[in-house]
Amino acid sequence: MHTEFSDGAKVYRENYFRGLRPDPDLWIDEWADDYMRIPRDTGAPEPGQYRTSRTPYAREPMRCLSPAHPCRRVVTMVASQLMKTQIALNWMGGLIHMAPSNILALLPSLGLSKRVSGRISKTIQATPVLRERVAATRSRDARNTMDTKEFEGGSLYVTTAGSAANLSELSARYIYGDEVDRWENDVGQEGDPIKLAETRATNFGRNAKIYFSSSPTIKGASRIADLFESSDQRYYYVPCPTCGHMQVLEWERLLYSKDYSTVHYECAGPECDVLIEEHHKSDMLAQGEWRAHGSGDGKTVGFHLNSLYSPTGWMDWASLAEEFEDAKKAQAQGDTSLMQVFYNTRLAKVWDSALEQTKAEVLIARARQETYTLGAMPAGVLMLTGAVDVQANRLEMMVMGFGVGMERWVVDHQVIWGDPADERTWSVLDEKLKARYRHPCGVGLGILAVGVDSGGHHTDEVYQFCRVRRWRNVFAIKGASKPGRPVIAQRPSLVDVTWKGQTERNGAELWFVGTDTAKDWIYNRYPFPDGPGSLHFANDLPDEFFAQCVAERKVVRYVRGHKRIEWVKGKAERNEALDLMVYCLAMAHYLGINRYQEHDWDRVRQALAQSGLFDDALGIKPVQGERVDEGETPEPAAVRQAQAAPPPAAPVALARPPAAPPQRRSSTSGYLKRR
Repeated sequence: MHTEFSDGAKVYRENYFRGLRPDPDLWIDEWADDYMRIPRDTGAPEPGQYRTSRTPYAREPMRCLSPAHPCRRVVTMVASQLMKTQIALNWMGGLIHMAPSNILALLPSLGLSKRVSGRISKTIQATPVLRERVAATRSRDARNTMDTKEFEGGSLYVTTAGSAANLSELSARYIYGDEVDRWENDVGQEGDPIKLAETRATNFGRNAKIYFSSSPTIKGASRIADLFESSDQRYYYVPCPTCGHMQVLEWERLLYSKDYSTVHYECAGPECDVLIEEHHKSDMLAQGEWRAHGSGDGKTVGFHLNSLYSPTGWMDWASLAEEFEDAKKAQAQGDTSLMQVFYNTRLAKVWDSALEQTKAEVLIARARQETYTLGAMPAGVLMLTGAVDVQANRLEMMVMGFGVGMERWVVDHQVIWGDPADERTWSVLDEKLKARYRHPCGVGLGILAVGVDSGGHHTDEVYQFCRVRRWRNVFAIKGASKPGRPVIAQRPSLVDVTWKGQTERNGAELWFVGTDTAKDWIYNRYPFPDGPGSLHFANDLPDEFFAQCVAERKVVRYVRGHKRIEWVKGKAERNEALDLMVYCLAMAHYLGINRYQEHDWDRVRQALAQSGLFDDALGIKPVQGERVDEGETPEPAAVRQAQAAPPPAAPVALARPPAAPPQRRSSTSGYLKRR
C-alpha cells in the first residue's frame, strides 16, 4: 500500500514566511464587514453577512478595540440587545485572523460561559477565515473544546469569573469581561475580580487590550458604572432631521399617547420644537458621532448607549413606552423591581433604590432634636439588648433600648480598638458588657442578651468568648441572607470550638439570624418619628453613623430565570451600624420582646416604677441617665430630688419581675467543660 507523505520542507517554508508577513492593515470594523458571518442556527434576527451600517454606533468601539488603537481598555455600558456581545465576537474573530495571541473571555456564570462558547463555535464554523485557523471541533487531540479553542498563534479560553484559579492560571494579551456587574464581589477572598483579570495581561504591557461590557445594576455597587466613570465617557450624538441639532437621545423627551399609537421624540434644539418620528432614526444613526464628556484616566475609552438607539425593526419606541408604563404601575403598588429592570436594561442607568427609602439626612435631623446622649436613656426604655460586630482591627458595640410596641433607642455605641486575636481586646469588651445603665427612675439596667458576630476571620475567638458566657446570654450569631428566614432561629446549632490547639466538638452554640427579614423590618420603620416600632438616636452620634444605617439597598437579580431580591451595599460604603441594629433586634426576638402584650409591659413598668414616673399626664420631666460603674449603687433619693415634686398619685401595685424569656429556646452546652 502506497502512502503519500507531506513535503515537510514545503510546509515549514510556507508557515515560516506566513509568520513573517505583517498583520492585515484593517480596523476591526472593516474586518467584520469583509469577513464576519452571523450563523443562522444561533437564532440571530439578521443572520448572514455582518454589516456595521446596520448599527453605526458600533463602529467606534470596534476601532478602539483594534490592536493599532492606543487605548488599553474599552468599556461599554450599554442597554441589552444592542451591540455588546456581537462586538466581542467581531473583536475575537479579527484577533484570531490578524493579530493572534491568547484571548481570555470571562463570564459571570458557568451556564452563560457555555452558551457564549457555543455561540463562538458556531461563528467560527460560519466564518471561512476563522474555520481555516481554528482547530476542528472533533480533533483527536481535543484542541477545540467547550472552554478552549486553539488557533495558529494562541488559544481562546472561555471560562467563569467566579473562580480565582480561572483568573490566575494563564497569561493573555486580550481579555474580555462580559456582564461584569454580575461577577462575584470577592473571588476566593483574593480581591476584586476586575483587578485580578487585568493582571493576566501585565506581561504584554501597552500591547494588551481589555474589553469590559455590561448593563449597570444599582448605584454604588455597579462595576461597569465605576469603569465608565474612569473613562472619557462617550455618548452618541445624532442630528435632528429638521434643524440638524446634534443631541443625545434621552428618555425624558419621548412623548406618546395613552394607547401608544403615536410616539414622537421632542427635539432638544433651542429653537426647534419638531416632534421626530421613529422612521427618521436610521438616517439619524448613520449621521451620528461619539463625543466625550470627560477626560478619564488617559487609557480607558467608555461608551454609553440606551435602547432609544435600537435600529429600526428591533426594539421600537412604542414597546419601550409600554414597558415603562407597566413598570410605573408596579412601582405605584410598591413593587420597584420592574422599574429597576427598565433602568438597567433599557436606559443603561444605575438604579438608586435609595430614592424610595429614608435618607441619612432625615435620620440626622431627627437625632439632633433628641434630648438624650450616648450612655443615657429616656424613661421609655424598659429593656436593653446588645450587639458586637467583629472587624479586622476593632470591635464595635451597640446597646439598644426597647420599650412598648418595640419602640427603640440607641443607648450606646462604642468602638474598641485592638486585634480581635488578642485576648486583651475581648477583656475590654467583657467589662463594657457588664456595665449597667442608669434609668431615670434610678435603677441600673443591665444588658439582657448580647449577639456577637462570628462571620468574620475571628470565628474561633468569638466562639470561645461566648461559650464561657452563655449563662449571661452572650451568643455567637451569624447572618443568613435568605428571604423568609425568621429574625432568629428556633434553636441554635452546635459547632466545634478550636482554642489554643484543642478542639471541642459541639462546644459552642451558633444562632442564625435572618438578616433580610430584619433589614426589611428596620427599613420599613425608619419613617416613623415616634411611637411603636420607631427608632430614636442619641443626639451626639456622628454623621457617619447614620450613613451606615442606610448603606444597603434592595436589588433585583435573576438567577436561572428566577427573581431574587437581595440587600447589597456600595463597595466603598460601611454598614456596621446597620448590622449592629440587626443583631440587637435578633436578641430582642430571642428574649421574646416582639411578642410582649400590654400586660407584659405593665409588669415591666411596675418593676421600675417610682413615684408615678410613667404617668406622662403628671408633667414630670425625665432625668437624663448615665452609665453606672460596676459596683456603684444608684441613689433613688438623689434622682427624685432632681425631679419636680409630683402631685399625689394612685398607689402603685407591688413590683413583679418582668416576663421570663420563652422556654422554647432553652438549650444546654458544654461551655464550662474546658475553660
